[in-house]
Parts: sequence; C-alpha cells; structure tokens
Amino acid sequence: MNKTNAVLMGAVVGVALVYTLLVFIFTLVDVIAGEEMIKFDPLDITGGSLIPDSLHDAYWSLVNAFSGGSEIVAALLLTIGFVFVIIGCISPNTRDMRGKESDPKEYLFTSQPMSIVKCLLVPWNSILFLWSKKKIPVILPIIFIPFMLPFAVLMDIIMIPLFLIVKLVIEVRIRLAASKDREIYDRDTQYAICPKCKREFYKPNIKCKCGLVVSYPSPDAHGIKSHTCNNGHTIPCTNADGARSKLQAVCPHCKKEIKTRDAKPVAISMVGAVGSGKTTMMISGVEGVCAVAKEKGIVTEIATSKISPEAQRTKASVTPTPPGELDSEYFFMRSRDLSEKEILINDISGIEFEPDQDKILFEEYYRYNDGIIFVIDPLIVMAIHNSMSPTKGTKTTPVVTLESFYHMFTEINGYGPNVRSTVPFAVVLSKMDDPRVKSAVDAEGAAEAFLKKYGQESFVKIVKSAFQNVKYFKVASLGEKVNASEPFKWIITENDKDLKSRLL
Repeated sequence: MNKTNAVLMGAVVGVALVYTLLVFIFTLVDVIAGEEMIKFDPLDITGGSLIPDSLHDAYWSLVNAFSGGSEIVAALLLTIGFVFVIIGCISPNTRDMRGKESDPKEYLFTSQPMSIVKCLLVPWNSILFLWSKKKIPVILPIIFIPFMLPFAVLMDIIMIPLFLIVKLVIEVRIRLAASKDREIYDRDTQYAICPKCKREFYKPNIKCKCGLVVSYPSPDAHGIKSHTCNNGHTIPCTNADGARSKLQAVCPHCKKEIKTRDAKPVAISMVGAVGSGKTTMMISGVEGVCAVAKEKGIVTEIATSKISPEAQRTKASVTPTPPGELDSEYFFMRSRDLSEKEILINDISGIEFEPDQDKILFEEYYRYNDGIIFVIDPLIVMAIHNSMSPTKGTKTTPVVTLESFYHMFTEINGYGPNVRSTVPFAVVLSKMDDPRVKSAVDAEGAAEAFLKKYGQESFVKIVKSAFQNVKYFKVASLGEKVNASEPFKWIITENDKDLKSRLL
C-alpha cells in the first residue's frame, strides 16, 4: 500500500477505529460494572445510547445467552469481537488495492471500483481474511459476529460521512490535475509514433522497473502525483522536472520497448532510387541539425545507432539500406524554454521503389509522416538523358521511382486522383560534393531547372500536381560545404512552430 493510501485510510478508517476503540473501552468498563449498555457515545453527549431500547434489550439478551449472565464472560466476548474488527481493519483484504492484470497499478482507496462497498466491508474483513487461512476455521469469526456487530456497525456509520468527504476532495483534485496534465500533454506532445511498427497512438504504455507493463501514468484513480504498481514501485504520473520522460515506454500496438519522452514527434520518410544517397544524406543531415541546435542552446540526444556520432564519423562509407521494413532512426531535442521534440526518420531501401518489385505497402511509413524527402542522383539523371539506349525510359528514372512511391502513398491514404497532399515534399538533388554534379546543376541555377533540362519535366509536373507544399534543394552530404540538414530543417520547421525560429 502506497503512502497516499496510508494517509487516506488513516483519515477514514483510522479516525473511525479510534472512535470505536473509545466506545469499546467505555462499554467494557460499564459491562464489568454490571451495566448492560453499549456506550455509542463515550462522551455521554446523547445520554450514551443511540439505538432504540427494544433493540438494545434484544442485543443484551443475546449477549447474556452466550455469557451465561457473567459480566466477565460478556466482557471477554465483546473484547474478542472488537479484536476481530481490528483484524479486519489491518487485514491484507483491506490493504489490497491492486489493479487488474490488464493494468497492474494500485487504486486510490477512495477511487477503487466499488470503493464505498469496500470501505463498508473494512471492519468485516477478518471473516474474509480468516477464510483464506485454511488452518483457521472460518467458523470462528462467524461465531463472534454478534460481538463484532456493534463495533463494526459503528465504524461503518462513522466512516460513511468521512469517506464521502475525502472521496469528494480527492475526485476534485484528480479532475483538476488530470485537466492540467492533459492540457500540457496535448500542447507539448499531442501523440506518439512507434519507431518499431510506425503506428500512431495517443499515449504509450509504461514498463515498470519490475517488469510490469501499466497504462500511461497521468492523474487518475491510481494517483495524483504518482502511481504505484502492484509490486509496490512508484511511477511518476506528471512530467514535472522531466520525471515521466525517463520512464520506459512500450508501444500499445506492437508491445515493443520504445522511447517517447513526452516529446512531440515529427516523422520524415526518405524516398529515392537505389544509390541515390539517402542514407548518407540522412546521417549528414542529422549531424547538421544537431550542430545548429547546439548553437541555439538546444540539447540533442540521438537514440539510434544508424545516425549516432560514430555513424556520422564513417558516413562516407555507409552500406546500402537493406530491403524490408526497418526501425525508424530518431533523436530528441530540448532546452529550458522548449518542450521536448522527437524527430523520426524512415530510411526506406531504394529497392522497394523498383518498378519490377512486388510492392510491400509500408502503411505506417506513409500514413503517419509529417514530411517526405525525395532524393535524386543527378549523375543517374544525366546518364539516362544522354543514353542512346532505346529502353532508357524503362530504367529507374525519377519519374518511375515517383510513380512507384506515389501509388503506395495514395493507396494507403485513400487519396483520389484530384487530391493534393498537404504533407511537405522536399525534392533533393544529392551528391553536390561531386564536381561533375555541382558543375552541371549550378549551370542551370535552380534544381527544378536542371531536372527540366535533363528530361525530367514530367517529374516536376507530377510533383506539383500531387503535393501542395513542395521545395527543391541542392545538397552536399560530404566534403567541405555540407548542407544536408536543409531539407530536414525545412520539414521540421514546417511542422513545429516552436522550432521554426530556432533552426532557421
């Protein structure tokens, strides 16, 4: 039982038990003195008895029948009855507020399911407790129910108003705290995206240090400032001082461990033919974004190995991206005056955009993304344009790659033929660090003009008709004038107004 529940039970059960103890002591004194009286009011404010004389006389007839008229025996029987009430108050049944297996967290005493009923059962829980002890016959507390009765009923009568008052206070506090936490979460985070299965969800589950997986901790029936798992471990349920960001998140869809850190995600998908330079550009782009962020006082934390500082040092010799569905690469950005951000990048193998390949519909890659970077190798464009081959139009040109991608993109999102996507679409001419590429592209001025000159006017038209927000870039991922971060910064700032004034 956590500290909050100990305080709540002290305020309700503890107060009622103390009052009942006084009643028991004064009653015991009177019984030993030969008076047949349950002192419901030990201070004699109401004359000592709060029940009708007829019921009082009937009850004492029952006591006399069991005690044989002996005051000592009657006092002993009442004492045993009161002890059973105490056992009920401290029994595991009373202290057990564990949640269900589907969400193994302790409930608050006043907010657990059927809380009023469970509160009223507190003084009677000795019966349930002893029933669970196979070596102790349950007949014992059943026999002593008549002697538990006055004290258990009195406790219930006292607990009802106390419980209702405390419950009202706690419910009001939960509502206020939950409203504030939801407002902050919706403002700063809004939703999360799993880097494993790529699906979107409102909030993740959390894995406790003991291994139990619980629902996302926020102020509710399990606690206002913290929750407690069924094994007794404390879990913060607000993000004060970044406490909740340190928890191990679990995707509610694929059940895999991930990081979300209460950070607003921006998901970017890389598209391009085999060898177009997507992976090198991604690594170099992340390096550039992190460098700009550092200059602006923003702390970055890279969470995956493919874009790590080690990968950045060896980016000139990266291996081709394997086909199939891969985990997203991602990193976090934060500062004292900036809520945490998560940047996810999906580096998709160019093989998946080959026209002769069986298409794998990467649904979540394209359903939950905030920007697309389409990478084109100018050397390939020039080679195809200058080729005398009669079949050059069937090769993997930018148009063929675009059509292959766009078929999947529209099918997954259910776009009709006249729909223009609002997702930011960056068209990137890569390998500007190659002198041949730089000379040819710069000769035409703009990237768009280069594509038109070298036979890709249809590509430009298709992009313009399919996407509302398009921007062209000329990018060098290696060498002295690296600018691979530009497309990433553009997409990030198009989606996050907090970062717009920081990264541009």
